[in-house]
Amino acid sequence: MSINTYRLEEIINCIEIWLVKGDINDDILDDNFKFISPFWKGNDKAEFLDKFLDPTVYITTSLSKITSFDPVMKFKNTSNNNSFAIILQYHTKNGNSVYETVLGNVLNGKLIELRSIYDLNATKIALEL
Repeated sequence: MSINTYRLEEIINCIEIWLVKGDINDDILDDNFKFISPFWKGNDKAEFLDKFLDPTVYITTSLSKITSFDPVMKFKNTSNNNSFAIILQYHTKNGNSVYETVLGNVLNGKLIELRSIYDLNATKIALEL
């Protein structure tokens, strides 16, 4: 169990890196972390890390088909400093684009929930799944 805690900005930056490069800093995840996504389905921390700690599947399934991310917008909730949103659009090799919003909740310096929201059908078309 890690005793490190992170500022909200650090967690946001770590999630952005994971989204666009596939590298996840697993130390930012709380032991009770939950991941919710239409494609990847809900996951607890162990299931999430099983899918994403080694980025090979994520890179092969998604990132290898993406040509660019534009725009990438990061927002933090300044009223409580415990939640954030990353809104991005990615463009794929087959000429399609998809908007995605990732919402995160932080408690005591650790990420406790990450929720990815996007059009699943548009994603399947764009990523040729």
